[in-house]
Amino acid sequence: MKDKLIIFFKKYPLFLYLLPVFFVLHGFTENYDFVPPKDALVLVIVYMGFALAFLLLSWLFYKNWLKAAIIATFIMAFHFFFGSVQDMLRRLSPASFLSRYVFLIPLFLCMLLVLVIGLKKRKGNIVRLAFYLNILLTLFIVIDIVWLASKTIHKKASGLSKEFVSCGNCPRPDVYLVIADEYVGNSELKEVFHFDDSAFLNQLKKRGFYTIPNSSSNYNFTPYSVASTLNMDYLDMSARQPLLGHTYETIRDNRFLSFLQYHNYRFYNYSYFDFKGQPSYTRETFLPNKTRLITGQTFLSRVRKELRFLLVTKFKSKTEMRKDAYFSRDNNEKLYELTLAAIEQRTDQPKFVLAHLMMPHYPYYYDRNGKEFPFESLTEGNQTNREHYTEYLQYANGRLLALIDHMLASSPHPPLIILMGDHGFRHFNEKVDPKYYFCNLVSVHLPGNDYTAFTDSLTNVNLLRTVLNTSFGQRLPYLKDTTIIMDNP
Repeated sequence: MKDKLIIFFKKYPLFLYLLPVFFVLHGFTENYDFVPPKDALVLVIVYMGFALAFLLLSWLFYKNWLKAAIIATFIMAFHFFFGSVQDMLRRLSPASFLSRYVFLIPLFLCMLLVLVIGLKKRKGNIVRLAFYLNILLTLFIVIDIVWLASKTIHKKASGLSKEFVSCGNCPRPDVYLVIADEYVGNSELKEVFHFDDSAFLNQLKKRGFYTIPNSSSNYNFTPYSVASTLNMDYLDMSARQPLLGHTYETIRDNRFLSFLQYHNYRFYNYSYFDFKGQPSYTRETFLPNKTRLITGQTFLSRVRKELRFLLVTKFKSKTEMRKDAYFSRDNNEKLYELTLAAIEQRTDQPKFVLAHLMMPHYPYYYDRNGKEFPFESLTEGNQTNREHYTEYLQYANGRLLALIDHMLASSPHPPLIILMGDHGFRHFNEKVDPKYYFCNLVSVHLPGNDYTAFTDSLTNVNLLRTVLNTSFGQRLPYLKDTTIIMDNP
């Protein structure tokens, strides 16, 4: 039996197919609970298809399956591990050309050429190399299977965090959290923009909303603000991983969502962030949308992202500049329509719908009447146009009211709705009071209309604490309200 197994491992180029299995399995295990197994399986099949294509092309040159498999494996390995190698080189020598495409791609082509010629000239058998690669990748896969099994066994049982109390008899209204990106508070609009948003706020009031007069975010950039809002806590600045990575992890597995899911809420993610099993809908490829956590470091993913950046910033490609300029507009429409569909959907479970719209955030696409601003006003450098900001804000008001009216009309029971900006306005030409970076809109609609716990200067980190205490019978303590200026992530 042992001899047959050795012969099998020497004879067949299993390594070509084991490599995609290892790559996807490793990524799946690293991102356990965030990538659905069926989507990971689709990804394996796609990669195996490419591996087979490279194998057949190489066989036409060699007429030898082992040699063809080695070439195909080398190409697939370059694709899989390009991002990791590039990041390692950037860490070792940040200013060096070694991590640049002008070095890495020619280096790969030279190595591929040497390998192609070397295998062509080689007359001897290469079964030892095949045996080594088969054993090595099998070992890696076994290690990952053990790691995955360990994660599965030690997976935390779903339950309430100790800070929460069970609320079995509480009402379960549908919960809608709408983030209108960079929607500033009315005090800032009056003082800085010389614009009064009272007409919109009065419309919210007529619909049963309470607007916090002097609300504020705790951070001045979206990822940090959203993380602290949903997790109802400040970011852990001592986290072992980089702060931005820690921030995304916090968003993906936050306390507010955990509380609602424990109470049988069905979650709809229509935001720009990934959550457990629910990635963002805002970026798509031919691969399953939920596998980006695995594919993000591959060669094609890196090139697609960075080449597009160069086309916009350096080469001023009109086509790419238009794609870039209208990216948020198209996503807004997509997320808006998905939110409308979720509102109308009838389920046996209560719903938690998170909608994140990039409005009135720059680019400012429309005036108050829905007339498009010219393309030239959407390019980089026009963020400071305050007149266009207030025009787009008024356009956004109409879209937001229509969305809210749909929530109120379609809900079988009075819903819980939170409309908020994630931070204040940041694009100033002149020096301003830093408080304006944080001054945001927060308006809430509670089924019981009890707003006594909502203080006049509530910050985002305490917003959902107040909601849970008021509507879900919690006794969460309130944190000290603080604002923290962060660098652009």
